Amino acid sequence: MKFGIIGFGKIARKFVKSIEYTTEGQIAAIASHSLKKDDPYLKEHPDVKVYDDYEALLNDERIDAVYIALPHLYHKQWVIKAIEHHKAVLSEKPLVLNSQDIDDIENCVLQYQGYCLEAFKTKFNHGFDALKEDLKLIGKIKTVETNFCSDTSALSRDSYLFDPLQGGALNDVGSYIIGFILGLIDSPIDHIESEMKLDNGIDLSFLAKIYFENGIVGIGEGSIDYAKERYALITGEKGTIEIPYYNRIIDYTIKLDNQNIERHYPIDGDDMTLEIQALIDDVNHHRHDNTIHSLKDAKYLQQVIEQIRKEAK
Repeated sequence: MKFGIIGFGKIARKFVKSIEYTTEGQIAAIASHSLKKDDPYLKEHPDVKVYDDYEALLNDERIDAVYIALPHLYHKQWVIKAIEHHKAVLSEKPLVLNSQDIDDIENCVLQYQGYCLEAFKTKFNHGFDALKEDLKLIGKIKTVETNFCSDTSALSRDSYLFDPLQGGALNDVGSYIIGFILGLIDSPIDHIESEMKLDNGIDLSFLAKIYFENGIVGIGEGSIDYAKERYALITGEKGTIEIPYYNRIIDYTIKLDNQNIERHYPIDGDDMTLEIQALIDDVNHHRHDNTIHSLKDAKYLQQVIEQIRKEAK
């Protein structure tokens, strides 16, 4: 399956390595406004076609699927254009900045019998499936705590992270934090409490508490102005589960009263490989949505993020 990439920043450079471990994915073209002809990747892959116009890539009839790795603000526009050009779409998170925009994407998928998947890689790794099964070992769950805190102060203020229209911690890392919590807790939300540190309209950090109707509390902390060790901690009546780098689960430790259990789930490829493979499998089976992370799931995730922003003090 031939992929085109729109936008060729840091995450897209990881994508081109991840796809090598899929069953049939290959990079056929890249559209970028800044990619140089002497780029090392292009030297190593001379068969990859380069476009300086995004629409020109979409007009390339060789392309079966498109990976969109643009700043958040441009996701919806190019997702819809790609579907209209009959390309399957894998778009980086957040899929959109407004949950209602997903309705437009769903309508486009329906009209063109297309496909769109938000690149929420956590849910596609085997370690996440195993973790859900292991929750029963620690009894009734009380809390699920997550954090994703990075110090981006060295970045230029011209970065999209500091753009009032698309920047901030919630837009940057909120999908990882809140998506992990929602992926584990199958219960309606009762209410949300949140705090934010704002600077010129940008949320530099946030702390959200999500109270679910089944009694579980999800606690999520995110930041783009300070760093800390990334982890998730799940607390139950009989013990805890500690997950380092929960956004790409490879290892975790189950701590019970009388024993510790170590889990290890190595990834064939890397943490992006299986989400790419999911798109390939879905398209080959003529599916128009994904069962692991559907467009409905993506919309709910964005709605919760919006509610966290609304409730912020």
